[in-house]
Order: sequence, then structure tokens, then C-alpha cells
Amino acid sequence: PPSPVSVAAATARRSSQPLFSPTTLIVGDSITRHIRFFNAATHCFPGATVPVILDKLPSLLDSLPSSIVRVIVHVGSCDTTRQHSELTKKDFNALFSFLKSCGKSVFISGPIPTLGRGIGRFSRILSLHTWLQSACKSQHLGFIYLFWDRPSFFRNDGLHPSRHGNRMLAANIQHAIQCTPHD
Repeated sequence: PPSPVSVAAATARRSSQPLFSPTTLIVGDSITRHIRFFNAATHCFPGATVPVILDKLPSLLDSLPSSIVRVIVHVGSCDTTRQHSELTKKDFNALFSFLKSCGKSVFISGPIPTLGRGIGRFSRILSLHTWLQSACKSQHLGFIYLFWDRPSFFRNDGLHPSRHGNRMLAANIQHAIQCTPHD
């Protein structure tokens, strides 16, 4: 007969319920598509800008279990294509205001640079990244530093993380969660 452990494991695999209630919400653009943690709910909105995420967050937070204690937002790369940095900053400030009122620990995951998408785009992402770092500090929000310049971290499109890049992104997010005191 099968052992109780193997029966429990097989049942858990077939069940739609996770083994652990999620404690973290990861929400963002297509960069977050392959980010998975055993204790996180990941919601990916390809092509999302800050206003799109801000629009989706209230209903998303309402639909999640009460076990969610932290929110990680990864957005901004698509906003830089608009070439309106002051509007993007205004959008982020609105996002910060909402997130600070949600009663969760909040982390902003800095945008990762694109590869081979031109110096203008790289410069806008670097500028946004630098501003976000400072803004998060002044707003008392966590900031996850992800500004890479490593070709092996990207797929051929120069935008989305490779398998190795996804592992690094997940490791950086996990490190930020573990090294930040829980409120």
C-alpha cells in the first residue's frame, strides 16, 4: 500500500487549493509572468502601465485571502515608452498613495532595463529606476533593486527575462521579502 506521505502529496497535487495560504501578492506587467513562490499569488497583466495596475488593484486585493500581508508591484517599463516622465511620476505617486492605504507591507520592484532597445529607452528606464529608488525611500516603501546589464538575463526580444533572468528576479524578490522586517 502507498505510504500516507505519498497519498497526501498526490492529493495535494490534484487539489486546486494551495498547500499554504499566500502571504504575498505579486502584481505587474509581463515581466512577472513566470514568477512563482509557494506562498505568493502572482497576477500578470501584459503591457500594463501604472494606471492599469492602479485600476486593477482594488478589486484584486478584495478578491484575495486575508493571509496576504505584502504586495509587490512590478510596473514601469511600458510607461517609459510614453516618453512623459513627469506623468509617469504622477501615476506612481497615485499608486503609492493607494498602496499606503491598503494596510499591507509594500514593495516596488524597479524596472529592469531593456537590451537592444536603444539608448533612449535605456536612459528613460534608468531615470525612472533612480527616481523610484528615491521616491520609495521617502514614502517608506520597500524597493527591490533589479537594474541589470547582463545579456544572459534576457530572452532574444531584449525585454523579457530568460529562464536564468526569471530565477534572478525571483531570488531578488525573495531576498527583499526575507530581509525586510514584517510590520
